[in-house]
Amino acid sequence: MLIARSLQEAGLYVELHPCECGAAGELTFGVVERDGETLAVYEGDCPGCGRARRFEFRLPAEPVAGPAYGGEEPSRIVDAGEFLWYSDRATEQAFRLSAETDDDAVARGRSALEVAAAALDEVRKFVPAGATAVPREAIGSELGQALYDADPDRFTLDTLAGRRRLLDDALART
Repeated sequence: MLIARSLQEAGLYVELHPCECGAAGELTFGVVERDGETLAVYEGDCPGCGRARRFEFRLPAEPVAGPAYGGEEPSRIVDAGEFLWYSDRATEQAFRLSAETDDDAVARGRSALEVAAAALDEVRKFVPAGATAVPREAIGSELGQALYDADPDRFTLDTLAGRRRLLDDALART
């Protein structure tokens, strides 16, 4: 069973793991109690190939409020590269929405910036005490390794802090 620090982290994991055929599709979601533990369950049939898909996550006793993904410890199920990729994606969405002026687009843009900042904060949790960057061996996914190999400097504390300041500035303007 997968161990998630929050519903947000469980949902991100599901998003990062489409079916083997490549299709993502919507899965039904529910929270159940089993043997005294709270579980998040995502399940459904793949719209591409019809394969049954199911993910079960053990959740913490105390829920984490969004857009945060977890406590002080790094994720066990989403690596630093995946969080950085997701932060990039949310930032791009926010800036696409920044050209729009209606209240709904502004709210969605702000929410995307908050998600980008929260995901970026998760990357820093993978930096060991006394180190200045996320070590490559802390990244297990192909997606994360590709991002790291393309530009390892993006995983340094200095670069992450600079990017966080940019997101904070953008949030202050919304």
